[in-house]
Amino acid sequence: MEIYRTLRHAVGLDTKQSGAYNLLATREWMLIVPRSQEKFQSISVNSLGFAGALLVRNAAEMEILKAQGPMTILKSVALS
Repeated sequence: MEIYRTLRHAVGLDTKQSGAYNLLATREWMLIVPRSQEKFQSISVNSLGFAGALLVRNAAEMEILKAQGPMTILKSVALS
């Protein structure tokens, strides 16, 4: 739990005021990605997106993903 708190603090997320973020964790590492928004156009980006699995619901969203590319989508929802 202390590592989690330290990581949140390192990315500017304190316990009193929490912004939106995605969390990925394994037994060896943990990653927090602060977000500026939940979606890129109509594509919802959750933690799986930052693990390499951007999920789309239909052909129109697949075309957006192909046209924009995964990194553009991830960059657009993450805080820089």
